[in-house]
Amino acid sequence: MKTDPHSHTHHYTAEELRALFSRKGLRTTRQREIVLCELTRCNSHPTAEELLAAVREIDPDISQATIYNTLEAFVGCGIARRISSTLAGGACRYDADMGEHVHLVLEDGRVMDVPMDLSKQILDAVPESVLQELSQRVGFELSGIKIELLGH
Repeated sequence: MKTDPHSHTHHYTAEELRALFSRKGLRTTRQREIVLCELTRCNSHPTAEELLAAVREIDPDISQATIYNTLEAFVGCGIARRISSTLAGGACRYDADMGEHVHLVLEDGRVMDVPMDLSKQILDAVPESVLQELSQRVGFELSGIKIELLGH
């Protein structure tokens, strides 16, 4: 059930970006390169608006539509994940780390990664037998585990 890992600490070379986009069936554009590099660099799980502000420091001409379209493309092909807000009407956040890990969601909508050693302990605590039984009962194959802890 493990997913394609990209780590927040990874900084892509131009060659790695082209290879990743090619593997995922995306055309390489300068805007996509900038957006992914900023999303990967940012550990705060930014909203599209926060990411737009960061990206505009590099390229002031990037539009809001480009950010939203790029994020949708990244989510659609598995380069990034969308984290829905726990706040009514709150903005979604985005994460370039596709490896299985646990999020801590704070009351104000911020999202933090649980340290990897603790994430692994939490994920490993879910019995494989329970996952298999769930899969059989609902008739769907599970593709991964997503755990969000709520905090204040």
